[in-house]
Amino acid sequence: MQANTHPISCDDPKQQAILASAFDAFRQYGFKRTSMEDIAKGAGMSRAALYLHYRNKEDIFRSLTEGYYDLAVAQVSEALSRDLPPAMALQLAFETQAGPVFEALLSSPHGQELLDTKIAHGADQAALGEARLSAVYATWLERQAGAGAVSLAASDGDAQALAATMLAALHGVKTNLTDMRDYRGAVVRLARLFGRALGR
Repeated sequence: MQANTHPISCDDPKQQAILASAFDAFRQYGFKRTSMEDIAKGAGMSRAALYLHYRNKEDIFRSLTEGYYDLAVAQVSEALSRDLPPAMALQLAFETQAGPVFEALLSSPHGQELLDTKIAHGADQAALGEARLSAVYATWLERQAGAGAVSLAASDGDAQALAATMLAALHGVKTNLTDMRDYRGAVVRLARLFGRALGR
């Protein structure tokens, strides 16, 4: 597996090995066909040792989901902290939010299954993660509005509502895309659209 494509935010080498192996196996075989034996083998440990860390592959998937959002929140926060025009800042944040994880899913024949699995087995983690990301965007919008760099008139001054709309739109452009170049093009257009809407 290529480096830095798995959503891992832990310092424990064993945990990192397990999650990296699981992400690779899920991409190769799909969630349903992946066994705990596959994950253990990829992590260089016995299945018994794996069960000391995780109860089942659903538990591992939830940890992957949490790890993705931990990483996304940190990277989006960093992207939005830069001194950039609004449209450029949003483009960088949008691209960062998906990053190599989404690219890895797009390149997998089981990408859609894994996105569906997130809904089935990682819904709570995803909901919390989306709320955290929305808060990051809302804080940036409020900060930019306070500095006079953007206008929140389009959302009647509601930064939280506008942030939620941004995330919904960003998820929407992922629908039916199978090529990362097409996705990047859609992200650029979306960032420009919001950038113009925020213009004073």
